[in-house]
Amino acid sequence: MTRITPALGRTALLACLLVAGAGHARAADEPSSPYVTPQSDVDVTYTIYPPHDTSQTMSQRMRWSASRMMQRVDPANATTYMITDYHAGTLTVVNADQKIKTVIPAPGAANVQMGQRAQGSWLRTGVSKVAGLPCALWQTQDTDQRSSEICYTDDGVMLEVIRDGKVMVEATSVNHATQDASVFETPSGLKELRAAHP
Repeated sequence: MTRITPALGRTALLACLLVAGAGHARAADEPSSPYVTPQSDVDVTYTIYPPHDTSQTMSQRMRWSASRMMQRVDPANATTYMITDYHAGTLTVVNADQKIKTVIPAPGAANVQMGQRAQGSWLRTGVSKVAGLPCALWQTQDTDQRSSEICYTDDGVMLEVIRDGKVMVEATSVNHATQDASVFETPSGLKELRAAHP
């Protein structure tokens, strides 16, 4: 059995937030909802702020392949990372040090589709600039059914998440570069463990 650590839990939260959905209505000349799936390959570094102590943050890197519909999330200073295959509907947690992997269903896999805007009800509340890039602010509910404001670029890259007036996730760098297939390959020879259930 393997358990998801608190740090990896926050990584999983980010993975869920990247495919978040629900919220309110639209202005006449604006789209009714954002793209919540990047429409091209991208490499983003995020700072994640804990709910109660902003002095302790964590950094993680998210890489996305549009053609493969795959995502890789690497927490900083950790040997554990996650590869999500949205075509297969799987999320693989890889622990390189222990040479083990755990495969679970991908969160929100059914909602991740290229070229389609998010379903549900969204409310566009304004615009912002994060990591030097413009983004639109959308009020919605996150995967915990809590009201959040999420800033997405026009091409579906999440740059910021605000909950209860506090920044929870913030992009610090964004690189629209083609991602090599090897980034998303699960290493061979890993022992597969069953995920622990709460």
